[in-house]
Amino acid sequence: MKKIILTLATALLVGAAFTSCNKGENAASGENAALGDSIADALGCFAGAQSAMGFQQMSLSGDSARMAKMKKEDYLRGLKTILDADTNSLAYYEGIQMGLQLVNPILGMNNDAGIPVNKDKVYEAFKTVFMQDSVQDMSVYYTKYQEVMQKAQEIMKAKQEKAIAESPAAKDNLKAGQEYQAKMLKEGYKKSSTGLIYKIENPGTGAPATDADNITLSYVGTLVNGQEFDKNDNATFSPAQVVPGFAEALKLVGKGGKIIAVIPADLAYGLNAPQQIGPNQTLVFTIEIKDIHTAAQAAAAAQIKAGAPQVK
Repeated sequence: MKKIILTLATALLVGAAFTSCNKGENAASGENAALGDSIADALGCFAGAQSAMGFQQMSLSGDSARMAKMKKEDYLRGLKTILDADTNSLAYYEGIQMGLQLVNPILGMNNDAGIPVNKDKVYEAFKTVFMQDSVQDMSVYYTKYQEVMQKAQEIMKAKQEKAIAESPAAKDNLKAGQEYQAKMLKEGYKKSSTGLIYKIENPGTGAPATDADNITLSYVGTLVNGQEFDKNDNATFSPAQVVPGFAEALKLVGKGGKIIAVIPADLAYGLNAPQQIGPNQTLVFTIEIKDIHTAAQAAAAAQIKAGAPQVK
């Protein structure tokens, strides 16, 4: 849809330029009139095709709520209003474009976030600043805008998370995870103070890793029903780069160690899980530590690579 607006705006600007350049000339000669008709037909067909494709893509997206509000008759009415406007002022069309930019966040706040944003108040605030002789400090307005939008985003996120938490999938996953955790505890698994449930099959040697270290490991991740969602035979990363439950498990064994970690949803992805995992899933990881690269070792390796003398 944005491409269409830009295309039409460009066409209008070009048309306005021709109007100003051809004043006093016979712009309606037979040859020009025929060309004008051809341009009108081509421009209308091209823009119409773009708009039709936009509507088609929306209908295929599955967003039925949005499509119910998008009527082609309303679209045509808005288009006709602009095309029939009795003005040659470029500023008028620039104002139309600004209005189109403002209406999207206004509708988004009202409809998606449930935050009432009054269009008349937006206009009055815009007018007050716009009509000033000059804007001395843009950062004042930008900082205020960032602050209120941050609050709005927090509200929208909370609303989305609430909707996810109340979904059947999230409730079923949470229940299945809790039942699986209880089962593993009965089978002899331990539970940490954070809620991580685990079984150390091999403690390994040496000190466990810290958040500052890098670990080379192999792991397999499954859901509580046994479905595998992730696997890597030779990964290297820091505990600080993974979800809390996985990080905690990594720091319980040393080099050569093996641990099975049952990670509750709140120590994994929670409600914001990837699609292949799903909300409120308990994750089960079988982890083997191949090597631990401490921060000091990493610094020494970097010095060797750079040709610098090592500090002893």
